[in-house]
Amino acid sequence: MRLVHPELSIKPMRFAILVGSVLVLLSGPDARAQGTPTGAPRPPGGVGEIQGRLTDSTSGQPITRGSITIRRQRDTVFVGGALPKPDGTFRVDGLAPGEYTLRFRAIGFEPVTRKDLVVTIDKPIVNIGTITPAVAVTKLEGQEITAERDEEVLSPDRNVYSVKNMTSVAGGTAIDVLKNIPLVEVDQSNKVSLRNNGNVVVQINGRSTPLKGEQLGTFLAQLPAHTVKNVEVATNPSAKDDPEGTAGIINIVLKQDVELGLSGGIYAGTASTGQVNASGNVGKQQGKFTGFISGSIYRDTRHNYGSISRENLVIPAPVFVETSLSGTQHPLSGGGNLRTEYRLSETDAFTFDAFLYGGSFNGDNSSRYTNLDRERLVTGAFNQFNESSSEYRSADFNLAFRRQGKPNTRQITAELEYAHNQNENNSNLWSVLVKPDPSIIALNPAERNNSEWRNPYMNAKLDYSIPVNGNIKLETGFKATWRQTASDFNASFDSTGSGNFEVDPARISGFDYHENIIGGYGLYSQRISKVQVQAGLRLEDANTHFTVPSLSDGFDKEYWSVYPSMVLSYNFSDLRQAKLSYSRRVSRPDPYQLSPIVSKQDNRNIFHGNPKLGAEYSNSYNLSLQEGRKWGSIQLNNYVRVTDHAVRMISSIDTSGVSVRTFENVANTITIGSDLSVNYRRGPLQIFGSASASRYKSDASNLPGKLSAQDILWSTRVNGTWKFSSLFDMQVSAYYRAAFKTEGGSQLAVPSLNASARYKVWGDKGNISLRVSDPFKFQRSGYRTDNGFVIETSERFGGSRVVYLTISRNFGQALRLKPRNEPDVPQGPPTP
Repeated sequence: MRLVHPELSIKPMRFAILVGSVLVLLSGPDARAQGTPTGAPRPPGGVGEIQGRLTDSTSGQPITRGSITIRRQRDTVFVGGALPKPDGTFRVDGLAPGEYTLRFRAIGFEPVTRKDLVVTIDKPIVNIGTITPAVAVTKLEGQEITAERDEEVLSPDRNVYSVKNMTSVAGGTAIDVLKNIPLVEVDQSNKVSLRNNGNVVVQINGRSTPLKGEQLGTFLAQLPAHTVKNVEVATNPSAKDDPEGTAGIINIVLKQDVELGLSGGIYAGTASTGQVNASGNVGKQQGKFTGFISGSIYRDTRHNYGSISRENLVIPAPVFVETSLSGTQHPLSGGGNLRTEYRLSETDAFTFDAFLYGGSFNGDNSSRYTNLDRERLVTGAFNQFNESSSEYRSADFNLAFRRQGKPNTRQITAELEYAHNQNENNSNLWSVLVKPDPSIIALNPAERNNSEWRNPYMNAKLDYSIPVNGNIKLETGFKATWRQTASDFNASFDSTGSGNFEVDPARISGFDYHENIIGGYGLYSQRISKVQVQAGLRLEDANTHFTVPSLSDGFDKEYWSVYPSMVLSYNFSDLRQAKLSYSRRVSRPDPYQLSPIVSKQDNRNIFHGNPKLGAEYSNSYNLSLQEGRKWGSIQLNNYVRVTDHAVRMISSIDTSGVSVRTFENVANTITIGSDLSVNYRRGPLQIFGSASASRYKSDASNLPGKLSAQDILWSTRVNGTWKFSSLFDMQVSAYYRAAFKTEGGSQLAVPSLNASARYKVWGDKGNISLRVSDPFKFQRSGYRTDNGFVIETSERFGGSRVVYLTISRNFGQALRLKPRNEPDVPQGPPTP
């Protein structure tokens, strides 16, 4: 059952009625209002009113929470609203003669709609009598504890974090947003992990993106933060969700709400790096049609630097190698988002969505190597350089039919989606000998690498839910997915130094990867008094076909798998709940992890995938406790995750001194941990803090070397906001993740700090924000390898100390589109 603390819902409630939304909120005694709110649109000459009374259908007691909205029947335009009085009565006045529709919404009750309410000059007052909504218990839900501005909505299996008031990401990208989300971490190469597990599914608007690995990181690093509405984190999704991603799901929800009538907004930002970050959007609702379109452009310059220190334990010379790293990147991107909806009736609608994005990413990197003897005297030196450029295009189209009526009626959603992503990468590598040394391997001639990636993707999906009675609901559905990733690669060399490059036939490679996945699920939900139970089962058949022409071999696999899930919750009170959940999930290797194509940072640091990599399976158990208080909320999640054939990045040093990174399956891993989240608000101060601690143990005895690892992992994050007035606030956010051991090495500690200020020049219609990222240059990442051959430590800084200035301006009144077919989990109210 979704519950919102009375004292925390007052301002969102009033704002919801002001703009005519139908947010489902509870109201405390001091929040109860009467009549049409001040500022709500009223037809000219409005003298009529609609009145009535609300009572509980089971107890007969007055209903004192929820909201009543009135809309014109001919075009559904919002004209007024009210909150019930302590005796359950309500009254909406200021209505012009005409026909109206009344809607009542309250958490815990089924929604009620009354049509054909006619106000005339002769009969201006319409009394509809007593409304007795039925108790709604067909949806298994958790407790929602929301802050005044709905910045965090905590539920046991899916937490929602709003970006609207996250001023610490102003002027940044989606990467900066994710860095401010509890349990989420993004490393220096923009790889996303959840609870220190990189096998996480990243969704855009509820749909998994075909982009993986570095391609996904590049895309997120160019998606402007202001286009993100909120981020949903689900660590233990139900069988209704795709089972991919053993760590869970991170869903990035883009801003897609249109406005009442015609509306829109503009956004512009710059930074000390020369960044240009601009976008605009416009929305229109007219009759049965609603449309939204947005466009954005992003350009920046980023500098990075770092070092690598190596001690060779086996190779006699050089004994030490010191490497200085530096580079500059120039990302440029632009794109747009389209969403349209045509309502056939109150319950039925067709929607068409399109998401188009493209851009380029150019970079210059240098690695300066110095060889030293045991006394640390310089014996030789050489430099290696890498100039790279990439271009990518991404398109996603979705057509859907949705029937979403009252909770006690059958719901159906049918979707057809097609997406295509294309990426082309080019890099030039060359070396310069500074000081000859017998230990220096002959430097390779100048090299040019070219690769192309193509990712067409299609899926068809059907979801259907059947309420059996007021306490039981059945859900079922299926999904068919077809994915392909094709890549071509070649390398050419200037072996004579003449500037003429010739393709090396031995370095022509590529692959073709096909996935065909068919799955179906069933979900049973029931409520018995204070207990809610949900049990689900998903069956999937996944066929993969991986062909590498250069290896004259194919790697075909078939995964017939069963994925059960279970949720059991108990509501001790309206603001206290316990929930026990279980799910089984899978992470099948993606093309980035499988591809044997060598990717070079330089001639001493390379990466390649592993075509023989297998899928990993994880069983996750979670016990969640949460409670709401007058000062805020608190949530504690205790979890155990057991994974077989876990996929891990393994770093090693070959006999020639080259650092090689690739993926391997370790036998199994087990993680036991707890996450604590606290939302505290007192007066002008609001603090959201989280901490996570776990014990990690991996068994890598199936691989050569001593790679097994165990350690205690912990991290903490805090966001503090001080509201000086209704127009001016400041925010500070900080994060720290302690160093921890990994298979064959360890990761260095990661700190970060951001400070920002915002002034609402135009109130809720627009503001000016100033943000300082990493003011003390704390932000870094790195690793340590100790495998018996070498001891190597790397530390890298992303040049994250930046000052951002952003301006936004909106017009219109908020109105939500018909919701997508979202997972059956608690969702937070929209950000005002």
